[in-house]
Amino acid sequence: MVTDAPTPAGREPAPGTVRRGRRLVGRLVVGAFVVAVCIVVAFALRDQDWSTLGQLTRPRTVPALAAALVVTSGGLLCAARAWLLTISTTGVPVPVTAGVRMFFVGLLGKFLPGRVWGLLALLKLGERAGVSHPRMAGIYLVNVVVVLLSGGAVGLLVAPALLGAHSLWLFPAPGALLGLLLLRPALIDRVVAVAARLARRPQLARLARPEHLRRSIGWQTASWVLFGVHVWLVATLLGAAPVKALPVALGAFAIASVAGTLALFVPDGVGVRDVLLIAALTVVLPLPAAVTTAIASRVLCTLAEILTAGAALLVTALRDRRAARAAAASTDTSAGRSPAPASF
Repeated sequence: MVTDAPTPAGREPAPGTVRRGRRLVGRLVVGAFVVAVCIVVAFALRDQDWSTLGQLTRPRTVPALAAALVVTSGGLLCAARAWLLTISTTGVPVPVTAGVRMFFVGLLGKFLPGRVWGLLALLKLGERAGVSHPRMAGIYLVNVVVVLLSGGAVGLLVAPALLGAHSLWLFPAPGALLGLLLLRPALIDRVVAVAARLARRPQLARLARPEHLRRSIGWQTASWVLFGVHVWLVATLLGAAPVKALPVALGAFAIASVAGTLALFVPDGVGVRDVLLIAALTVVLPLPAAVTTAIASRVLCTLAEILTAGAALLVTALRDRRAARAAAASTDTSAGRSPAPASF
């Protein structure tokens, strides 16, 4: 009689058990992350002064508000494209679905207090894609520099309206700065090197494909413009002169968002971005209408971010699952499995 040998007490668990355990832990972490984001967003929306939005809750405003929501989602997609190009410019091979997942998970992480949560999510997703933590942190730093420089350039559009006619010479400044960055993308490499030195970290994400960085700057600038357009649409609904309000809306949202990004310990720049946006919009709107515009912008941005991120993450999950099934089918075919012999 053959009996099974006793299992050694110190034997390691089977690889399949380890993988299942890791998947379970990963799902629990993702679930906790989603719940935390939902709670923070709910509290943020609950604290808004909804009474001022009565002017925008009319049937005639629905098409413009829907257009503002679509434009904001378009801005997010442009920013996601810029992120993918930033990864590419550093020469790191990351699948498109993994890069999209990194961007939108990091986007949702900004709703949590402190910027560390979005960065930690990026590091974890980068590790899953085969990118080391230092390399992923370097890519993140390059992207931050692209976002801040392009946002600052577009933000200069509001300067003439705030500083008066004697500052009209600032109008060409955004185009000049962006043109300089496009002609000499190595400048961003130097800025990243300075930032890494100040943070006492090695610069591990040097530019390998400058042409991709140029395209990244272009897409990121397009995203800032689209974000500003949604503010312009709301402001015109409340009586702002369309021509005068356009550069103010574009520049105000960009510079206010940059300032909110630099406020590291404030979730999504709440308060900082809104105050600066209101202050700039008072050039083209009365104070109550400027406040209403800022609140409507916050609500529209939050809705667009949640809806766009949810749709993008769902699409990437379905594509990954489809790719995994195709790979499994290809493996079975290449293995040349023969059918089982018939029984007689």
